[in-house]
Amino acid sequence: MADKKPATAKAPAKKVAATKLPAKKTARKPVKYATPQVDPRRKPRTAAPRTTPRIAADDPLSLHRVEYLSSVFSRAQLARWIGVSPSQTSRWASGQERPGPAAAPALIDLEHVYSRARLVWGGDTARVWLESPNVFLSGARPLDVLLTDGVAPVLEALDAEMWGGAA
Repeated sequence: MADKKPATAKAPAKKVAATKLPAKKTARKPVKYATPQVDPRRKPRTAAPRTTPRIAADDPLSLHRVEYLSSVFSRAQLARWIGVSPSQTSRWASGQERPGPAAAPALIDLEHVYSRARLVWGGDTARVWLESPNVFLSGARPLDVLLTDGVAPVLEALDAEMWGGAA
């Protein structure tokens, strides 16, 4: 028989607890951003000249609306009612600018109410109606109510007068 070596059993491996090493703290270095280099031979950039009117509200009829209302009321009156300077209404009428998002709805409402009143009474009387105290509006002027409370009460007053309800 051959010499047999006794089988040796492997000893079980010892479990070694993992030890945590303290984290190495490093100071953060500030990030350096590259500053743009300006070529001294190059001209500085300037804004392009404005060739198109500044558009603040998308109202394609704003020029015609302002011209129409300026033919009925003075530009100073329009400016005072809408809350802009008189020169602003002149820029609108010339097409240099359009009414902004706050002024455009006021102009649309004013034109709508004036046009409806004009259908009932004619041009001059409609203008007088807008600027005079109204019984249906508790003595307030339709123009003032239009600018403070909106178009609905003024249209109700207009309908009431048209059908004889406030007479």
